[in-house]
Amino acid sequence: MGRKPAKVEGVYERVPNEGLWSARYRKDGKVVRKSFGRDRDAAVAFIEKARTIKRTGEGTVPSSARLPVRTFSEMAIAQDGVLLGDLCDGLLRQIQGNPEQYRDQHNPPIRIGRIKKAFGNRPAASIRPFEIGDWISSMDLAPATRNRYKTVFSSIYVYGKQRDKISVNPAREVKQSKIPGGVIRYLDPAEEVRLRKVLQSDVDACGPQNERLRNRKLHHIYELDIALGTGMRRGEQYGLTWDDVNFERREIHLSQTKNGTGRVVHMIDDVIAALKGLKVIPMVRKNRSADRPNDAPENSVFSLDHNEKWFKDALKRAKIKNFRWHDLRHTFCSRLAQNGVSLKVIQEAAGHKTIAMSARYAHLDKSTLVNALSVLNRTGLR
Repeated sequence: MGRKPAKVEGVYERVPNEGLWSARYRKDGKVVRKSFGRDRDAAVAFIEKARTIKRTGEGTVPSSARLPVRTFSEMAIAQDGVLLGDLCDGLLRQIQGNPEQYRDQHNPPIRIGRIKKAFGNRPAASIRPFEIGDWISSMDLAPATRNRYKTVFSSIYVYGKQRDKISVNPAREVKQSKIPGGVIRYLDPAEEVRLRKVLQSDVDACGPQNERLRNRKLHHIYELDIALGTGMRRGEQYGLTWDDVNFERREIHLSQTKNGTGRVVHMIDDVIAALKGLKVIPMVRKNRSADRPNDAPENSVFSLDHNEKWFKDALKRAKIKNFRWHDLRHTFCSRLAQNGVSLKVIQEAAGHKTIAMSARYAHLDKSTLVNALSVLNRTGLR
């Protein structure tokens, strides 16, 4: 009878004397177990390799038995076959499979698709930072939008790193585009009058025989009312469901925002009226085509999800230039500042992460500034 092999810590038989071997180790407080059948030597080699890498830091020890224990040199060889397009597909599935976590289901997929088209057939590890930077700079985009592409590019690599498919992230080394301070664009009263006149004329032009079209035109007015009355970001507004709206408490509950936290939006009378108007319009979101099903929740507040076309057309007819939908949020904040509302209140109302974001509107508060300067009057010296 042969000698019993020396005991190796972390290598064990699942059932004593049955000859089926497993290995186990701890990673981040979690026990990882891997089975090797009757190959004890493979279990020993596995656990010793994992122990060496944990001690030296020269590789990666995964937190899942489905992934291999690899040194950095082994990873480099393996990663030569990981295409960026595969990572793009993986991140896209993650985004589309978690709509509660990724409330914006419109813009990230578009950006991922453009990145995949440009770099998808390249090994992810071969793409250099300057290539990413040059590609982003070549697009005719605003600086803030370029920075969003950089963020999405980096997110693709983060997704790959989390799954031990890749060990680099060249997008992190790409410099952010500088965003000029500039003048905050907001809708002045005369422009709003012209815009509302255009939208109302669209409603009035629909005869009683075309009720469906009339409802669509009314929907546009309600979209504008809610944007101006709440200052919500586009993704926050169009991601609303009726479960988020509490008419009794006059509150909208946003569970997920751009800042990663929830917040409460307080409803003024105009917003409540617009929401009640939407509630009685018999409209639902439809599939765009047979192969592009509608994935919006059944209880979505907004039956129409994309406002780019109608809003751009309405601005043109109202002779309003250099204005975007996001500028309605600037209008919300600007009007609060112009009426002497404190920066702290603006911060809470708009859901800004820091008061520095709200401070951009401080210069619009002329009344508070004039009152503050009045202390310099030489009234006592006259």
